[in-house]
Amino acid sequence: MYCKVYMDIATKLEMLILKSKLKNIYIEVKSWVGFIYKTLSSLHYAFRYPGETSKQFYIMGVQAIIIVLLATSFTSMVLALEWAKKLEPFGAKLMLGRIVAVSVIREIGPMLTGLMVAGRSGAKVVSEIGNMALTEQIDALHAFGVDPIKRLVVPRVFASIMIMIPLTLLADAMGIIASWFASVVWMGVDSQFFWISMRDGLFIKDLVIGWVKPPFYGVLIGIISSYYGYTVQGGAEGMGRAATKTVMYSSLAVLFMDFLLTKIILSLY
Repeated sequence: MYCKVYMDIATKLEMLILKSKLKNIYIEVKSWVGFIYKTLSSLHYAFRYPGETSKQFYIMGVQAIIIVLLATSFTSMVLALEWAKKLEPFGAKLMLGRIVAVSVIREIGPMLTGLMVAGRSGAKVVSEIGNMALTEQIDALHAFGVDPIKRLVVPRVFASIMIMIPLTLLADAMGIIASWFASVVWMGVDSQFFWISMRDGLFIKDLVIGWVKPPFYGVLIGIISSYYGYTVQGGAEGMGRAATKTVMYSSLAVLFMDFLLTKIILSLY
């Protein structure tokens, strides 16, 4: 009899815990959906705050150039060295320019740009907005009748979207130059044949795949970092959790979007 009572109590507790978890998930999803909808539907307000938008272009774009170029350069040089070693036994090192160029433009340039911006600029966005939330500056904006999403979030998300294409183009160019340097100087590949191979191996499809992805990465990075900054709670500890989640989730989102877009484009084009 007592066992049955205990089992009934345990079952009810499990149901209550499950309902509580489902309720928390529902609240979180609802918060995400509302934030994304309000942000994307208000993107035109970026032009209403040109000063803040221009500032974010500089912070998220110009200041991230060095780290993006360095990451792409080193990765492209490694790619060139590895492929040169693999192709050398077959006497096919003259194909190195084609292989490296396609790899850099289709994958390495866009993906590394997205990951570097997610790590650097994403952390900066969440710290800026999160600090405003913790110091009640966002509440002050509400008190003055200013929408914080339109004033703070939209310029950052808009800048995050717009900077991705220029950064990716710079990363592609630097990656190809770095791989050319590694191929010619360390692997003995003829410079002229490298560029001829690259020219003959690139097609419009490669450019489409490489340049369609970055704006989507920008949307994800801007929204994820802004959301965790906007909803941060718990002081310094909460700020640390928000920054960790931002870098982790935005990086994973970039990788997942890279796979998803590649699959869609290859199936359609």
